[in-house]
Amino acid sequence: MNKYSLIIICLVITLISSCAPKQEKTIAIGVMLTLPEDIYDQSVQLNQAILEKHSDNITLDDHHIPHITLLQCYIKESDLSKIEQALTGLYKTIENDILWADELQYAKDKNESFASIGIKRSRALMALHEQTITLLEPYITPDGSQESYIQNSDGTPIDDFTLAYVPKFVSDHSYEHYNPHISLGVAKVPLLDSLAQHNFKATKFQAAAIGVYQLGAFGTAQKRIWESE
Repeated sequence: MNKYSLIIICLVITLISSCAPKQEKTIAIGVMLTLPEDIYDQSVQLNQAILEKHSDNITLDDHHIPHITLLQCYIKESDLSKIEQALTGLYKTIENDILWADELQYAKDKNESFASIGIKRSRALMALHEQTITLLEPYITPDGSQESYIQNSDGTPIDDFTLAYVPKFVSDHSYEHYNPHISLGVAKVPLLDSLAQHNFKATKFQAAAIGVYQLGAFGTAQKRIWESE
């Protein structure tokens, strides 16, 4: 084979490669209400109290922000600008409404339980949850993977719970099944009993903003993609 034949073969391979369809990246996102300082700080403090006794847990901080999920799903990264446009102005429908963090939720009949701050299902919050799904439904895709998430810093894979939960959020955890809450972590029930009695404070508040975040393990909000003005 002479050098000219080799050049032609290389050019053909390059042309074929450039024309091949590129794999679209799918990412796992959460559309969520972010929190004002008082309920944000209380969420972090309760999470820290849990971490002191149960270190193998989610951590709430500026890189894993406490929040109220409206929707979790997989979307094509190329649709992000359309999603941001669809959500623009939605915050105005909730910005003046009072939300009510009314209880520390956990399974009191178990030895150990996932704990969260329960948020009352007000008419305004339910309407916002449903409208968010309606606006983003054209962009939701059923398929995601480990690579759809912000990866764990220790190199461990994204947990099976998250991989199963996110694609079924609309079908299994929305509408009449929607449970608005602020996740805190897993702890022994005696500790949660103590936190409910001595540390948790029922709080009324107004949402700070609507945000879109790329998710990490256990549905944590890790990378801010967009936030309402």
